[in-house]
Amino acid sequence: MTKKQRGEKGGPKIRIAIADDHTIVLQGLSAALKDEEGITISFVAQNGIEFLEKLKSKPIDVALLDLDMPEMNGKEVLEILLKKYPEICVIFISMHTNVQIAGELIQMGAKGYLKKDCSVEELVDAFYNVLDKGIHQSDIVNEALLIQVQKNHKRQEAMAHFNFSEREMMVIRLICSGSTSESIADRIGLSKKSIDRTRSKLFQVLHAKTTADFARICIEKGLYQPIGG
Repeated sequence: MTKKQRGEKGGPKIRIAIADDHTIVLQGLSAALKDEEGITISFVAQNGIEFLEKLKSKPIDVALLDLDMPEMNGKEVLEILLKKYPEICVIFISMHTNVQIAGELIQMGAKGYLKKDCSVEELVDAFYNVLDKGIHQSDIVNEALLIQVQKNHKRQEAMAHFNFSEREMMVIRLICSGSTSESIADRIGLSKKSIDRTRSKLFQVLHAKTTADFARICIEKGLYQPIGG
């Protein structure tokens, strides 16, 4: 779909669904979009569970999700959509302007993140952009992507400085995420004894005594970055 198709009578419409626990927000968004010829609202829901239930019988192209909802929040809905409905583009609309939150959701697979005070024009542009380009680069998304690029550069520099391999970097990530040697061994396909040796080497190189100390050092040196961090 392209912008040229917007408003064309009889042409394909973007099917969207909105999930937000505030009735006034649902009503406001529905009213703002009702005159957009190229868009149709398939359904609205007030929480993630209701959203997923309605989705079973009403296919959509784009999901517009609030982040904070009762029973099942937007992040949980995203995880399910990525697994069961990967063709659906997800855009978050939230009061939160935290770049880390936006970055986490984009890393997970969301295609856009908007503030609730965005204009109707930007909202409509976002629907077309996620379908045409795979992402809507709002100001907050651009900032999150820039931070991610900077962190990736720092990671590469740290990796080269310590001469760590990709496998060692994977072990670092899993240790910092709280995985045990047994689970790391299963994940990578090596013996626990081999993982223990790698773990011992990493702790020695980084002068870490505890797992918490190890994670802190890895974060400080750019070897590990928590999701959204």
